[in-house]
Amino acid sequence: MAKYDMFSKSARRLKGYDYRLEGLYFITICTQDRYPYFGEVVNREMVLSDEGQIAHDYWLDLQKHMPHLFLGDFVVMPNHVHGIVGLEGILCDGSTLEDNKALPYNGITGKNEFMANLAPKAGSISHVIGFYKSTCTKMIRSVSTEPFGWQPRFHDRIIRNQRELLLIEN
Repeated sequence: MAKYDMFSKSARRLKGYDYRLEGLYFITICTQDRYPYFGEVVNREMVLSDEGQIAHDYWLDLQKHMPHLFLGDFVVMPNHVHGIVGLEGILCDGSTLEDNKALPYNGITGKNEFMANLAPKAGSISHVIGFYKSTCTKMIRSVSTEPFGWQPRFHDRIIRNQRELLLIEN
């Protein structure tokens, strides 16, 4: 089992950071096995396939479904999507971070703190990316002859200042 330790399911997010907080995040999402579902680069230009056009259009639709979210620059590449995502203001349901803390286990109501802490929190980056991947997958599978899928996780970078943002955008 030691040979698989580097692929363990340990947390990939910044420990102790609340990904529902207002700020900018640079996100990379890869397709399963890095298969080039989304098209190809021809003469240094990305030519989107039907699947790539869906990934592009659904990225732009995120703001319609999540009013606390805004989108920066993004690009769909043959086997992945890069994008800047911003969260602002209060959570999407109008509550504050304090209102969304997990409740301790309660046998009467069935609330379970352990499971609640594992699940992506409403309004978090993980929730946003999960929604995007889910909606894209459903549409792509309905039109594609290829067995489409995403890698199980995504990569994120918290953009901490203007310099980092400019480096990512350029």
